[in-house]
Amino acid sequence: MKINKLISNIKKLEKRNSNFLHLTAYENQLSETANGFLFSKLSERYFFGSGVKGIIDWNPFTCLGLKDIQDLIDEANSSMKKMINCESFTPLCLSGVHAMMCAILSLSNPGDTVMIVAHKDGGHFATSHILKRTGRKYVYAPFNLESLDFDSKKIKDIFKEKKCKLLYLDISYCINPINIKVLRKSLGNKAIIIYDASHTIGLMMGGQFQSPLKEGADIICANTHKTLPGPQKGLIAFKNKKLAKKVNDVISKGLVSSSHTHHLISLSISILEMKKYGKEYAKQIIKNSNQLGASLESLGYEVRRTPDGLYSLNHQVHLYIDNFGNRKKTYNNLVKNNISTNFDDRLGNRLFIRLGTQEITRRGMREKDMEEIAIFIDDSLKGKNIKNNVIKFNSRFKNIYYSFD
Repeated sequence: MKINKLISNIKKLEKRNSNFLHLTAYENQLSETANGFLFSKLSERYFFGSGVKGIIDWNPFTCLGLKDIQDLIDEANSSMKKMINCESFTPLCLSGVHAMMCAILSLSNPGDTVMIVAHKDGGHFATSHILKRTGRKYVYAPFNLESLDFDSKKIKDIFKEKKCKLLYLDISYCINPINIKVLRKSLGNKAIIIYDASHTIGLMMGGQFQSPLKEGADIICANTHKTLPGPQKGLIAFKNKKLAKKVNDVISKGLVSSSHTHHLISLSISILEMKKYGKEYAKQIIKNSNQLGASLESLGYEVRRTPDGLYSLNHQVHLYIDNFGNRKKTYNNLVKNNISTNFDDRLGNRLFIRLGTQEITRRGMREKDMEEIAIFIDDSLKGKNIKNNVIKFNSRFKNIYYSFD
């Protein structure tokens, strides 16, 4: 296939993407302000800091410093510390999984046991694989499907019996906060607790979700492109500087080389957008989640609820479809109408659609629009052809809100 044809196909995919209603829980959209720097010629340059008078000198390694980029990053770091109550913060990781690897490899050794969340209970699929491949062992943290929370007493017993080094809370499927305070009290002060906030970090920055570092976690790991609407990158935040130094010393020796200059700039801008607009944005995400859940239930669907009876306390809405027959046919009914979601059966082995409201919220959609989206989902699941209606609806939301645009 000729290169012109390959490029032409990608351009067609770009157009198709813009006509889709994206309801996945793991994606978002950058502002034009942040996105513009992904095309910057600075993407071709390594960034090692500002240096002294524009020169990095780590005898004998010497290179060019980039002070203006450091100034932007410093402003973003300062804002991040206030938003998530951390003493130290690094945006150098390349993805959420990379942040996970950096934290685990820095704080454990081959042969150590790490407690993680089972995939069936909403844990990340990659964690156990990373531990096995790096010579670590793992055990699962017992999870209660009724309360959608962790069994702190059983965790305490297993953690002690297996001599676990870390508790890594790698949560990908959730609609409510978890009991970090109880877990900390149960495990004592010496245990290291790492909270993976890839899905909820933006809500934390907006002050509308739990604050893990205040509640007892030692570290937050996260990617930066879900409720935090930044580029695809990773971050680590620390409760105290002593722990930060321990991890950063290991990272700097070879777990990160190029931190991708253009992504650092884009992420810093996205963080500063959250500083200014994050609270309003996060509040609207949760409003939209609950309205979407209520609208779907009013159409006769079963939607997962939190122990408090709400449909969601974050960006995820779980719509049960385990009685709909063929999974692929059901998914295809949505795709044919330009609706992108994802299916899974975590948290109880019942098939559900995991809907995300973070991207549509950033595009300016509000509660009344959730009612219309619920009807689109209903019609699609019934096999109706409403593609043109979805495209027409989608075209009304061309701007990115809660941003410097």
